[in-house]
Amino acid sequence: MTPKYIKWALFLVPALVIGGFETIRHTLLENVLPMELGNWVTAIIDAAVIAVVSRTLFQQFARTEKELSKEKESRAILEERERLSRALHDQIAQSIFYSGVQVNAAQTKAVQYDDKELQVQLGDVLLSLREIDENVRQAIFNLKHKTIDGGNLEERIRSYLDKTLSTSRITWEVSFPEQPVVLSPSEQVQLFGILQEAVTNIIKHANATQVHVRFETGTSDKWNFQIYDNGIGFDIQSVGGRRYGLDIISNRARDIDAELMVESSNKGTMVAIRRL
Repeated sequence: MTPKYIKWALFLVPALVIGGFETIRHTLLENVLPMELGNWVTAIIDAAVIAVVSRTLFQQFARTEKELSKEKESRAILEERERLSRALHDQIAQSIFYSGVQVNAAQTKAVQYDDKELQVQLGDVLLSLREIDENVRQAIFNLKHKTIDGGNLEERIRSYLDKTLSTSRITWEVSFPEQPVVLSPSEQVQLFGILQEAVTNIIKHANATQVHVRFETGTSDKWNFQIYDNGIGFDIQSVGGRRYGLDIISNRARDIDAELMVESSNKGTMVAIRRL
C-alpha cells in the first residue's frame, strides 16, 4: 500500500467504523449500552482502528529508514574506496613510475659502461617495478568497483577482462547462467581475486590467444567457476616460481570452503573452483 492510500485509509476507515458503531449504538444498542460506557467503547474502537491502519504506515516508514541507512552506509564505503584509489594513483603509482624511469636511465648507463651484471640486476628491478605497478593498478581497479551486496559479479568480470585484455591479442568469453547468481560478498571477492591471478598468469606465461570464464550453478548452493585458456600449459608438478600464484588461488578457494582443481596440457590450462 502506497503512502497516499495509507493517508486516505487513516482518514476514512476510523470515520466509517466509528460512524457505523455510533449508528448501531443509538439504534439497536440504545437501551442496552449505557451512555458513559458507550463513550468508552467508542474511544477504544477508535484507538484500535487507528492503530491497525497506522501499523502499515509505521512498517513502511521503518523499511524506508532501513533502506536509507543502508544506502548511506554503502555510499560512505564507496566514497572511502574512491579516496583510497586516488591516494594509490596519485602517490604510490606515480612514485613507482618515477622509480622506473630512474632505473631505466641507470640501465642505459650500465650498457654504456658494458657492465653485464649490473644490467641484469637493473633488469630484475625493472621487472619487479612493473609487477608492483600492475598490482597497484589492479588494486585501484578493485577499489573502484563495488563488491558489496547486490554487486554483479558477471559485470565486474566482463569489465575487468575488457580493460585488461583490450591491448593484447587475447580474446575472451564469459558464460553465466540466465538466472542471477546469488553469492555472498566474500565469495564474490575471492572468486574475482582468483580470476585476476589466473589472468595475470595467462598473460605472463601461457602464450594464449583465448580465455574463457564460465560459471555454472547446481542445486542449493552448489556452483562451479572455471577459467581456461588455449595456451602452452605447464607441468603442475614443477612450476617453480609460478607455484606462488597457485598458492594464492588455493588459499582464496579455501577461504570460501571451495575445492580447487587445476588441469594443464600443451593445449591449455583450466582452473576450476567448485563448491560441490
